[in-house]
Amino acid sequence: MKVVKDGVYETAKMNVVIEASSVIKTFKKVKDYKKRYFREKIALQRLIGLDNFPKLLHFDDENTTLTMSRLKGTAPETLSVKQIILLREMVANMLAQGVARHAMPVRDLLADSDENLGMVDFERITFRSFEWSPIWLIAKKVSHYHLYRLIRTYQPQQLTEQEYAFLAKTDTIRDYLMKLKPLKLKLKNMFKNRSNK
Repeated sequence: MKVVKDGVYETAKMNVVIEASSVIKTFKKVKDYKKRYFREKIALQRLIGLDNFPKLLHFDDENTTLTMSRLKGTAPETLSVKQIILLREMVANMLAQGVARHAMPVRDLLADSDENLGMVDFERITFRSFEWSPIWLIAKKVSHYHLYRLIRTYQPQQLTEQEYAFLAKTDTIRDYLMKLKPLKLKLKNMFKNRSNK
């Protein structure tokens, strides 16, 4: 869970200042910081005009700083049926604008007292270059997978049979790939050590 102290949220990768009506996010100069900065900047530009997403107010490429509108609410502890319906619409709108998320943790959602939802943090995303791009088609499936996982966690009765089947199939593939991860890391380190000799 994100912890905000005196209007500031800070990690090893970023500094976020939360003001009354805006949020100022500065990407610290660590690995891939420019890539993450430009991804979020372009994502927010593509999402301009859509409700439930921050509005990009200002950007500073030199200092890798984004200023965006502040969304109402706090991280939800659960999601109601109304919010699940809204979340489906948000993801559909996001994908229609050519933005697909690699993950969709509940901590990146904001809920207010009227059960409205907002979505923040767009550093880990894939953009659509053209509609039938193989990379884009996979990225859309990844976004849907994470959407369905949230629904399964909070309102599983809202999933269709097809969505349950998609989750089960993707879970199996994901588990298999996770088992291969240590081998991939081992091979990477082995080749890295050889190149350093």
